[in-house]
Amino acid sequence: MDIHLLIARRVRALRDAQHLSLEALAARSGVSRSNISLIERGESSPTAAVLDKLASALGVALAALFEDKGGADARASPRGPG
Repeated sequence: MDIHLLIARRVRALRDAQHLSLEALAARSGVSRSNISLIERGESSPTAAVLDKLASALGVALAALFEDKGGADARASPRGPG
């Protein structure tokens, strides 16, 4: 999975789980609403500083924004007998 899409899905899922609006997350994080929207759509390449602000505002470790919660590990590839 593309890293931008992975981050997009995680930020949105974490925000939704906490019932936060874009405005509320923007106020908590200091990241603009429009920037968060771009990140959630996978249309922005956020800096580490921005991701750290979002993670802190969401109450998770920075690494949590890179977790694939959709099931199988996105980096794993099935291999046949070798």
